Amino acid sequence: MTQWAADRRLQICELELLGGLHFGVQQARESVTLEFVDLNKKPLKDHAIVRLIRPTAKVFKQQVGLVANYAELREDRGSEILSQMTPQVPYWGSIVGLQPHRHKWTLELITLVLIFTSDVEMRFKHAFACPRPMELSPQIQPMIDTPGHASWPSGHATEAFAVATVLLALLENANGTGAKYREQLERQAARIAVNRTVAGLHYPVDSAVGRLLGTALGEFFAARCLGSNQLHERGFDGRKFHTPQGNVVDFDLRVPMDDNQSGYYQYLTRIGTVAASPLLAFMWSKAAKEWEPLK
Repeated sequence: MTQWAADRRLQICELELLGGLHFGVQQARESVTLEFVDLNKKPLKDHAIVRLIRPTAKVFKQQVGLVANYAELREDRGSEILSQMTPQVPYWGSIVGLQPHRHKWTLELITLVLIFTSDVEMRFKHAFACPRPMELSPQIQPMIDTPGHASWPSGHATEAFAVATVLLALLENANGTGAKYREQLERQAARIAVNRTVAGLHYPVDSAVGRLLGTALGEFFAARCLGSNQLHERGFDGRKFHTPQGNVVDFDLRVPMDDNQSGYYQYLTRIGTVAASPLLAFMWSKAAKEWEPLK
C-alpha cells in the first residue's frame, strides 16, 4: 500500500468502507436506517448503525424563522463561510496542530473520512428529499449558491462532526490526548454547521441531525480501523425537534446525545463486535504513528 498513489489507495479503502453497508427504508420514506453486515464473518449478521426519522412539515416551517434571523450574522461571518465551502482542514488543523509536512497519512485518513461520509449523507438526503429553506420562504435569500441536492441532513455538519470524532479517536489511540481537544473540535464542528444556516442553506435541525450522523459515522469509521465491541446504534427523531409545548428549538451543542433526555437524540442498543479491516487498520496505523510522542 505504501507504494501506491494516494488517490488509488483511497479508492481501495472507500470500497472497503462501503462493503457491507446498506440502507433500510421504512414508513413511506419517513424512517431510514444505515445497517452493516460484516461480509467476512459467518454467519452473516445485520447491525443497525444509525436510524433517522424525517422532521414533519410543521417542524421545517417553524425552523424557517430561525434561518431568517441567522442572516444577521452574515456580515460578521461572510469570509469564514466562503472559506468553508471547501474541506475545512485549516480549521481542524489549527486546533490539533495538523501540518502537511508532518501528517501526510493523517490528511489522507481525513480525506477518506470525508469521502465516506459524503457517500452516506447523500443517500440519506435522497431518501428524505427535504426542501431547502429558500423553497419555503422568499425571505430566505442565500448568500451563496444553494447546492443541487436536498437539505436534511446537513452535509457540512455531518462531515465536520465525523472528522472531529475520528481525530479525537486517533489522538487518543496514538498518545492519549483525545480528551484534551474534544471541546474545541466539537465547538469548531458546531460553528461550521451553524455557518451554513447563517448562509441561508440549512435549518438548525439539519445541523442537529448532522451532529448525530457525523458522530455515528466517525465512531463506525474508527471501529472499522481498530475493531470494537463498544459501538452503539444512534438515532435521531426529527419529529420531536421542538419543545415539550411544541415550540421551535435551535441547534444546541450543549444538548447531550447519550442520555435519551432530549427526545430527538437517541442512544440505542449496543452493536455486536465490529471487526477491523486490515486495509483500514493499515491506514490508521500510519496516521497514528505521526502523532506518537517523540522519543
